[in-house]
This record gives sequence, C-alpha cells and structure tokens, in this order.
Amino acid sequence: MKICKEYCGLACVDGSCPIANAEEYAERCMDVIKKCDDCPFYKGCEDCAFADTEYCKRKVVLYVH
Repeated sequence: MKICKEYCGLACVDGSCPIANAEEYAERCMDVIKKCDDCPFYKGCEDCAFADTEYCKRKVVLYVH
C-alpha cells in the first residue's frame, strides 16, 4: 500500500497515534508501531485533514479498500 507522506488523519491529532503512544503500548505489551507506513489507523484521503484542500499534495485521491 502506498502511504501519502502529507497524510494527517484523525488518529494523528486526537491523542490515539500509536507512534506518539509507543511507550504506553510497550508497557501494555501491545505491538509498537515504529513508522506511519505500518499504522493500522491509516485511512488515506478518507479521513485526511488536507483532502480536498489547497494543502493536499495528491493529484489522485487515495482510499483504503
């Protein structure tokens, strides 16, 4: 799956980002995500804050199926 480098989804900003919470995930013996490419919350343009705005760098809209 190709990940948009400009992506900023809901999990990126609502406090549930697994990368930002890596220490807490490790303490709870949960899988630690090390890079955005592996994030289970990635939804492509579906929940990206930049979709359909002048800040979107994509010419083609990406959706996760």
